[in-house]
Amino acid sequence: MELKDIVFQICSLMAINGYEYSESEKLIELVGPLFDECQKDNVGNHIFIKKCGKPNAKKLFIDTHFDEVGLMVKGITKEGFLRVCSIGGVDARLLPGAELCVYGKTKVLAGIGVEKPSCIKSDDDKPKLTSVSDTLIDVGLPKDEVDKEIEIGTPVGFKPVYGELQNGYWYGKGMDDKVCAAAVVRAVEILDKDKMEYDLYFSMSCREEVGHRAVSAATYRIEPDAAIALDVTFGMAPDGKKGVDMKMGGGPVLSQSLILNQDLYESIKCIADDKVIDYQVSLEGVHTGTHADDIAFVGRGVPTALISIPVYFMHTAIETVMDVDIENTAKLIAAILENKEVVK
Repeated sequence: MELKDIVFQICSLMAINGYEYSESEKLIELVGPLFDECQKDNVGNHIFIKKCGKPNAKKLFIDTHFDEVGLMVKGITKEGFLRVCSIGGVDARLLPGAELCVYGKTKVLAGIGVEKPSCIKSDDDKPKLTSVSDTLIDVGLPKDEVDKEIEIGTPVGFKPVYGELQNGYWYGKGMDDKVCAAAVVRAVEILDKDKMEYDLYFSMSCREEVGHRAVSAATYRIEPDAAIALDVTFGMAPDGKKGVDMKMGGGPVLSQSLILNQDLYESIKCIADDKVIDYQVSLEGVHTGTHADDIAFVGRGVPTALISIPVYFMHTAIETVMDVDIENTAKLIAAILENKEVVK
């Protein structure tokens, strides 16, 4: 499958926090044939397993979070507009005018984020950002019809619309963090199965955007010998933080942190150098703000590394990535799986 197709198909699946199983069958149909087994646990994680066939093989756990930010209906006005709250930190700046999907009782309704037009706002209100809780969703129905299909707690997500810009940029919703899942799927496609050194346990885990709630359950279940967390990081955009935000097109980002395992970091860095794969290095200090922080201290402790893909416009409907960063991340993951010196 073409890389773009892998990315767009995985990212388009509905996985708003709390609803990661809503399109589970589609996910397993898409990803499952590349793996030997798929497990689902009680909290919403999908775990795909691929065995290397070697006796007493070490377990390498690769985690990407499958959940995505979204909204939840918290009220319905007398005119039939929906009032919503944020699930996982939706960027409020892009909600007005955004195309949305309202996942009703029997069908998915198209919705549009609306607010008072700037031309009728007071001068004092014009500079103010409208909060998520003050943004309304219009589905085009009167209240009596809205009440039949939509109830309090109904999830709302960005419409899955994907496209390409020039120079290898792709955009759409759910790139955080399903683009990393796509990179792992790509890695499994391109690796030499006969050279696999580890049993791969690949988790598309849930609840990351609401406080890293569920990856610990997957880690306990697997009891890995080592782990790699994959997540997105901030790409260097206009007015970005130089030295902190990463270069788009610069390759996967290898993180250093007091939480992360230095030997595992050095092994991955050496593999990237040996395979001539472009990469970048980020210093995280102590906490990384990713699932790596949680995985490292499960059970007896798990040697953990963090690899990230740069992205623009995080937590919006137009999260933007570069094809070369995804491809190089996939190549690096494949090379790690084929290198017997990584997991001690």
